[in-house]
Amino acid sequence: MRIKDSVKLQHLAQQINKQSHSSIRKKDTVSKQENQFHAYKKSSSIQSSSLKQINYSRESVMSEKNEVAKRYQLANEKTVVDTGEETLIHSRNPYVSESDIKIKILNEKYSRINRINLSKENPIGYIRDKYKNVNSPYFRHDLTNEERQAAYDNETEWLYKGKAQCYNMRDAAFRHVDMSGPNEDDRAKAFQRDVVNQQIGLLFDRQHLTIPKNTKLTFTITPFDYAATVTGTNDQKVIDTIEALLNSGSNSKELFQHIIGSRTDDSTQFEKKAYDKYQAVREIYEKTGYHLGDLQAQNGTFVTEDGRDILDVYREALEKDPLTKDFTLVALSHYGSEVKHLASVGYDTVPDLVLSIHYQNGFLEDAGQSKNYSANNRAWLPSLQLSDR
Repeated sequence: MRIKDSVKLQHLAQQINKQSHSSIRKKDTVSKQENQFHAYKKSSSIQSSSLKQINYSRESVMSEKNEVAKRYQLANEKTVVDTGEETLIHSRNPYVSESDIKIKILNEKYSRINRINLSKENPIGYIRDKYKNVNSPYFRHDLTNEERQAAYDNETEWLYKGKAQCYNMRDAAFRHVDMSGPNEDDRAKAFQRDVVNQQIGLLFDRQHLTIPKNTKLTFTITPFDYAATVTGTNDQKVIDTIEALLNSGSNSKELFQHIIGSRTDDSTQFEKKAYDKYQAVREIYEKTGYHLGDLQAQNGTFVTEDGRDILDVYREALEKDPLTKDFTLVALSHYGSEVKHLASVGYDTVPDLVLSIHYQNGFLEDAGQSKNYSANNRAWLPSLQLSDR
């Protein structure tokens, strides 16, 4: 198959589709384009002998029922090594989700089927025969009604757009995959926890730290300065060593962000007032370098030492940054309201977002919530399951 032939056929198919879905359809234009499409197909070399012999792909259902689970596990196998950098803990580590795996599988499947469809005299008619015309010799009796609709949606998406921008996930490729499994968000959190547990272990290994078995420590981190403190043991040497390690580089900040990323809806640590305060103060500090707690509240806002409204400073910083200048008004509205609220009620009257997490036998343990994302207490989150269909 020559690439330029395939590209031209794809372009003609897309033009026909645009015309057929136009609010004012010009029949003569569509007819002309369809004639061009079929004429070009007859003259092109795209109908190779190998493709002529293929009516449709019988490889719709994955031959290996565990394919999604296997690919997921392979993509996310991660052994952490100590690179020697001061910051060893990272709250966001590269992750491939179950959805990512499924989209890759469908891309592989439909890129192949799309080439077959384009080899036909009338690609859209051929697709309709496979999934809509029960009397056609090409009709897919081996699929369910739901799977036929998914295949029709996905193949026409490829035909008219060159590549799927949105898939119907009820595809036969996932016939044996339980599509009602646990929330993918929980899987992502569990993955990040596994990696962070490894990173903390390596960080402690730097000082050959030994923590007595079953000792339950608590790491507490304050916002903005991200100062970490340790409780749960009377061994001052252990406390001093861990605090020094966590407070080196950005380790404590990354652990703080990891706790935020691991929160659940029923977490008792995340009061809305405290979280809103943290978000606003952090945003202003990162964009302007000013900490609201160091500024004076005046006339319903905070002012700098030279008398400038901090929101004016914030606006100027947003407008100077090409990545944020288009969102200046939205950001000002969102964070500005919280800044004004803090100025009116008093900065210290709203509690800070101080976060804690437990650590025992090499595993972090979430505090104040029903779900624990570490592997030692994660029976509630099963691995990828197969259905009995």
